[in-house]
Amino acid sequence: METKEIYKLYNGKVLLEYYSDKKKHIYKVDGKIVYGVSSIVGIIDKPKLIFWAVNQCIDNLKAMWEAGKSYDEIEINNILENSKNIHTEKKNVSLTIGTFVHQWIEKYINYKLGKNKAPKVPINKEIVNSIKAFLKWEKENKVKWLESERKLYSVEYEYAGTLDAEAMVNDELSIIDFKTSNEIYDENLLQVSAYLHAREEETKQDYKNIYIVRIGKNGELETKKIKDKELKDCFKAFLGCLEVYKWQMKIKDEKIKYLNNNKNISK
Repeated sequence: METKEIYKLYNGKVLLEYYSDKKKHIYKVDGKIVYGVSSIVGIIDKPKLIFWAVNQCIDNLKAMWEAGKSYDEIEINNILENSKNIHTEKKNVSLTIGTFVHQWIEKYINYKLGKNKAPKVPINKEIVNSIKAFLKWEKENKVKWLESERKLYSVEYEYAGTLDAEAMVNDELSIIDFKTSNEIYDENLLQVSAYLHAREEETKQDYKNIYIVRIGKNGELETKKIKDKELKDCFKAFLGCLEVYKWQMKIKDEKIKYLNNNKNISK
């Protein structure tokens, strides 16, 4: 079921509409779809994920294939089909764990802000390990939470997004992005640079620190603090991705219009 939320930004001058369901989310301003930061940086190639997917397939084949045993056509096909899709199954499990972790952190921050009750500690060990890593990071730093899941929009460049958190970290105004992936990827840097630009554009405030906090399923903790010079370069790269993404969407829309016109002609 699709839900709709409306956010007043820029002192009420901009109304950002946010539509979401289990499969997708859409941002709109003045009835027009605006592209999301995650989708924009998603165009960047991820070669490491290709190698990971291949290794998952090989590992699954090793586990299912028995040396010296004969297989008929159906058995071979089933083994190959299962191995072909195993990376998707494991990716979906990781995404589910990441979703639960993000939801718990959001509830925890809102609890700290006095908006709801303290979230219950989950049972799943991997989720618990991630939560412990997050709480460890909070304990090691002086953190005063200000915002959670903040919707943002750039009037200048017409993109939108959702910022994980905003806080005073060690007495400095900071933007924080939480990751539950196996590592911090290049596109993550572009993502936070886009968040920073949109927030500074709206608030006119000076954000001293930008953190990417990676909290792993095994309890590992990795923090990347991004500097001003690096952020400027990253934002230039983000704008490049934005132009490419706009071009891709334009081509896609033209193809859809062409197909729809042909259907109407056929009728």
